[in-house]
Formats: sequence, structure tokens, C-alpha cells
Amino acid sequence: MNKAVLLVIDKISNPHAGTEGQFLLLIKQLLASGYVVRVMVLAGSDWLQKNGLPCDYDVLGRAAIKSPLTWWAAYQYARRYRQSGFNVAHVFFNDASVICPPVFALAGIKTIISRRDMGFWYNRIYRLVLPFTGRFVSYAVSNSYAVSEVTGTVERIPSQRLKVIYNGYAIKPIAGIEVSELEALKAQGANLFGLVANIRPIKRMQDAIAALASLDMKIGNPHVVIVGAGDASELQALARRLGVEERVHFLGGRSDVNECLRYFSAGLLCSESEGFSNAIVEYQFAGLPVICTRTGGNPEAVDNTTGWLYEVGDVAGLAQAMRALLENPGTAAEKGKNAKAMAGERYSVGAMRDAYIELYESLRV
Repeated sequence: MNKAVLLVIDKISNPHAGTEGQFLLLIKQLLASGYVVRVMVLAGSDWLQKNGLPCDYDVLGRAAIKSPLTWWAAYQYARRYRQSGFNVAHVFFNDASVICPPVFALAGIKTIISRRDMGFWYNRIYRLVLPFTGRFVSYAVSNSYAVSEVTGTVERIPSQRLKVIYNGYAIKPIAGIEVSELEALKAQGANLFGLVANIRPIKRMQDAIAALASLDMKIGNPHVVIVGAGDASELQALARRLGVEERVHFLGGRSDVNECLRYFSAGLLCSESEGFSNAIVEYQFAGLPVICTRTGGNPEAVDNTTGWLYEVGDVAGLAQAMRALLENPGTAAEKGKNAKAMAGERYSVGAMRDAYIELYESLRV
């Protein structure tokens, strides 16, 4: 069957999550390109039962990789898919990428696996099994070179079978709806450093608050705005101790993040580790310069033409970058312009779709 691909995923529970969102976006893009798409899901979910998919799909109904019944069921489905003309499969998430490569190879299907983080889920079992199942992988696709390097090292996949395809992002139109909290701050002449992320220790949001406290508040009227769900009590207490409580604003989880971005002077990311940050790309599409840690895939997205990089935990370095923005608004604006141009070229949905289609077609030769 020409122009056909089988997509496999462990489970779909949250269509807005990173991997699941990219998975659903890829389905739509392939269908629009004339592809026949079929999906196999290891385990069902309330979301899938309620919403379904825009293509035919099967629920294996088994997800325990230690159970021989899971492997047998996957092989039975694989034989049917091959008989129906599917000879290329693209697998997402961890357990499916263990089971499918060897099972699909037995049925005559070539397998691509996706990797989208720095591998914190690699436990002892995965580290033992993946180098074996990886022998049956045609390509391992990562969303950054940093992730690709980790994948190749841990799973022992040769460099010629490693590919990097950046996530694709659909540009969301700005509706122009006011965000009242931010509108009031901008009316006071504030420069807003926005940090979009759920509140978790790995995000090191305390560094942004500490850096803010070290700035001369008379220069640029700096504030930090945190957009994301989570318990903010410890961060609020820190802001009080440092005397910047009135300059740190917690907006919580929101559905209007795109509208919030247009109020920011820069996007912040203070994380200890990142595979490839969706927040950075959102900042760049909004035309914002980015100030972020030099970790994971961040240096692939940000350089001195599009923002500032600093070392993880270096509060003084973060403060220095924030100060540079406040003192040189023209330079900051130029960095934001460059960031938007780069994002439009590198992270477009079309670029992602075309790269995957090229990869799929290369396996049909």
C-alpha cells in the first residue's frame, strides 16, 4: 500500500500534553497529505473512548510488557497490518517502543521509534531491554540533538540510525483579548519577564525570583510573571523574604497563554534539564527574546542572536541577562525578531510533516 503508515502509542489521555499533542497533530497532517493512517493503542482511555481518532484505530487492550500475552497480541495485530499493506510503523512512548520493533520485524514491518526527553524514565529494566529491542529499530527520531545523543548512548543505536526532527507547532492566532492582570502592569510601564511552565522543582523558578531581587528596580521596572499550574506557596514565601512580593505574579494554569505572551518583554526558562522545550518555541513564535539555561536541547534553540544562555543555577548570570535586556531594549527587540523568523522556518508544522514523510518513504525502498 503506497502512502500508508501505522502509528502506535501506549495511551492517549491528554491531547494537550507534549507527545500526545504531537501524535494527534501528525495524524491530521498525514491524512491531509493523502496518507492512509491506522493507529494501534496499547491501552484504552476515557479520552479515546469519548473522542475517538480521525482515522481507523485498534486498542490492543494489553500494556504489560512483562506479559507474554501482550507480545503475542501485538504480533497478531502486526500480521494483520502487514497483510493489509502497512510496512512502516512509527511508535511513540516507552512500552510500545520496547514491544513493537522485534514483534513488527517478525511480521515484516519496519519500525521508527520516537524519543522526546532526556531519558529520566530509563530504569534498570529499560536499560537492559532497550539495547536488544533497539536492534530491530530502523530509525530513532528525537526532537533535539541532545535527546538523540542520550538515546544513542543508552539504547546503543548507531548514529546512522538516529534522526532529529523538531516538533511542529501550529501558530495560534492572537485574538487581541486583554489579560486584565497584565494590562494593568503594562500600564505602569513594567517590563514583564514571563515564565510559562507548571510549578515543579526541576523548573527552578526560585532562580527567577532571586535574580529579580538583585536587579535595580529603578531600571526598566522589572517584574516576573509565572504562568502555570501548581502550588506556588513556597515561591510566594521566597518573594516575600526577598522583598519582591509585589513584583512576582502567579497567574496559574490558563487557556489563554498565547494572549499572555504578547505582554512579555522576554521569555524565561530556568530548568535544570530540558529535552526540547515547548515553552521556548512558544516564546519565539510570539517574537520574544529568550533567557534560558544552557542545558539539554536549549542551546539548539537559543543563541546570542535570539536570546541569552546561562548556566543552570547561576542566579547572577540570569540577573545579568535580565539586566542586559532592560538596559538595551533595542538589542532585545532584534533578538526577538530573529527568534520569530527562526521559529517560523524550523518549527513549522509543514517542516515536521515533510521530514516524517521523507523518512517513511525512505523505508519503502
